[in-house]
Amino acid sequence: MWPIKFVDGARPGKKIKLDKPNVEKNYEDNRPPREFKEKWKEGRDWLLYDDKTGMRCAVCVDAGENIKAPKNNFITGSKNFRFSTVADHEKSISHIHASKDVASRVEAAKKTSVAHKTVLSLNEAARKQIELKFRNIHALVKNNRPISDFTWLNELDIAKGVDHGTTYNNLTAATAFLECISDVERERMKELLTGIKFFSLTMDGSTDCAVVEQETLFFRAAKNGKIITRFLCIGEPNSTSSADLYTFVNGSIQENGLDKHMSKLVGFGSDGAANMMGKKTGLVTLMKHDHPEMIGIHCLAHRLELAFKDIFKGDKLYIQLTTLLLGIYYFYKNSPKQRKCLKRSMEILDVKGTLPHRVCGSRWLPHMKKALGTLFKTYPAFFTQLQNASHGNAKAEGLFKMLESYNILLYAALLQEIIGPLTRLSLTLQKTDITLGDAKDMICATKELLLQIDTSDCTKFQSIVKDKEWIGHPLKVKGNELQIQNRCNTIVSALIKHIDLRYKDLNDDVLESTLIGSFRNWPCEMKSALEHR
Repeated sequence: MWPIKFVDGARPGKKIKLDKPNVEKNYEDNRPPREFKEKWKEGRDWLLYDDKTGMRCAVCVDAGENIKAPKNNFITGSKNFRFSTVADHEKSISHIHASKDVASRVEAAKKTSVAHKTVLSLNEAARKQIELKFRNIHALVKNNRPISDFTWLNELDIAKGVDHGTTYNNLTAATAFLECISDVERERMKELLTGIKFFSLTMDGSTDCAVVEQETLFFRAAKNGKIITRFLCIGEPNSTSSADLYTFVNGSIQENGLDKHMSKLVGFGSDGAANMMGKKTGLVTLMKHDHPEMIGIHCLAHRLELAFKDIFKGDKLYIQLTTLLLGIYYFYKNSPKQRKCLKRSMEILDVKGTLPHRVCGSRWLPHMKKALGTLFKTYPAFFTQLQNASHGNAKAEGLFKMLESYNILLYAALLQEIIGPLTRLSLTLQKTDITLGDAKDMICATKELLLQIDTSDCTKFQSIVKDKEWIGHPLKVKGNELQIQNRCNTIVSALIKHIDLRYKDLNDDVLESTLIGSFRNWPCEMKSALEHR
């Protein structure tokens, strides 16, 4: 019991304990001497020990002066026998640099050794044979050819004198080569992701040869001022619902190693379907829950197609014209006899035309322009051949009646005039390196061109309106005659209105700020300064 004393000023009867005296414990003097533990060498081949010098690092001693580091006690010898000392040295910069230096010298010695050169010379012939097979499978896939062509392509090389052996000349090996190429490209994409700050994803539907709905996913980024687009994957989700598409996208991201870089995702591009761009349960909305900073972009080319289709809903002349173009296409596509007769008619009439083209497809506007161009270019051959075939073919008779219709042909001429600027805009919007600023400039220029269309200055319109014929073939007017200039003004006004509606979100503050990426919108002084650099 420590002694008790009373303090002046304390209340009577109150006892206060005195502080304990300071007892110094000299732990270092009383502990046993530190020793080196043999178990520290477990997993550390570089750790050396002897009684005279203490602990040393074999890697650092071997590297010597090749490493630039402050004083390293593990070269001269350390007697600070603590496990923390060993662990700290193992993590030190000098030890890491020394390890890399020794590893590089060992690898270089292996490559210059006689044994290494001998193995390379023995395997060089086999490596060249495998390389040729890799090139063959890459060429097939690059040109959308089936993998089954791999076998006969190798046999063709052998017949041409390019000997790459019969080993691995089968579909199983072709699939293995393709998987190796895919793994390498996937690793390259991972390396690319580490060197960029932002990226976006693009998704669209596709159909394979078995008419199975597929979804394709693309990776898009900018590096050193260049736009990079890479194919990520193609797969079959359980359904086209937004929930299944969301599961498909997340699975593809994890499978391709993008999950560690999703903080860099800033955009997601797709078509305007409800399962993609729906405000409540669309795919973009679901992804925004995980990545709030992401911006959903409705494909600019798809918007133009929708704006074009909006103004022709319920238009009888448009429906009749598309029926005529599709009817002519399938009439000659499905009948070798009629196709041969058409070619014969072009030879006799000296018409340098082409076979009809389909008016629908993934790039609808360019297809329509091509089909309309073929209609007017090959019109005499179509007219003559369908007229001759109409006597015994009811389908040919119906197509011929539409072909000689004054209103339909005049409407086709008007549509060809309008669709020209739209096609150029569509092809521009499909370019891989287009910026939002370039797109806005092109949209404004297209609207100006549409407003300048004047049917009174076009010789094609005048020939059809005045003479009621085209290239010497008479046209029949049924019902009210089409007022071409009034219809032109109506279509152009409606088209500009729907284009403005489809692209109105491009004026958003965030998207507006991306216009700086278009060098065409920079001041002329800055352009000249950049050109002189």
